[in-house]
Amino acid sequence: MESSIQRILLQVISTAFCVIVVMSNIISAKMIQMPFMPNFVIPAGLITYPLTFLLSDLVTEFYGAKKAKLMVYIALGMSLLSFGIIQLALMLPESIPGSQTAFQEVLGLSGLRIFSSLAAYLVAQIVDIQIYAKIKSWTGTRFLWLRNNGSVWISQGVDTVIIDIVYLYWGLGMSWADVAPIMALSLIYKSAFSVVNTPVLYLCVYLVKRVWDSPETLQNPIKCTA
Repeated sequence: MESSIQRILLQVISTAFCVIVVMSNIISAKMIQMPFMPNFVIPAGLITYPLTFLLSDLVTEFYGAKKAKLMVYIALGMSLLSFGIIQLALMLPESIPGSQTAFQEVLGLSGLRIFSSLAAYLVAQIVDIQIYAKIKSWTGTRFLWLRNNGSVWISQGVDTVIIDIVYLYWGLGMSWADVAPIMALSLIYKSAFSVVNTPVLYLCVYLVKRVWDSPETLQNPIKCTA
């Protein structure tokens, strides 16, 4: 039986996860230039999106793969709902001349971009959770860095391949010669982000363990399932 502290903590993490997923998709309409890499332009959402893997790994670590997957499915539903609301707003008549164009430029995303983004998100997150849980079954509580980086590197690779092939290669008709460098640089960036995030995950695990060791939690231990 879960303690109230554990339930609240899961709700907080899940809420943060959903907000980051939804907002990462929305702010991806803005393209930004990477520092020290003038020829590498990425969607703004790529700055925040990798944080979702940290949160899903944290949930998998303490609550199990089933609850982590449920969180992923809920965020997918919230993303679809947000896109639906945005599309509804786009269809409404404008009251100020020119406001519709500005709104469309900021929040309007093509159906292909939405599909490729959500498809890559769903597959990559499930792959990440499965690999993380499998590595943990082999290592127990040891080698947190291994299951974090191992699962994220593979899942981020899956995410990059899906979205770049579906959106850039098939959707926009870019040549493979143009897509390949973008894919390679994206993988390098995401892998580096994962390494940088590892100390953050260690800190999060430490803080969550403090909750796990609280008197209330010890009296009502959570039942984690894979």
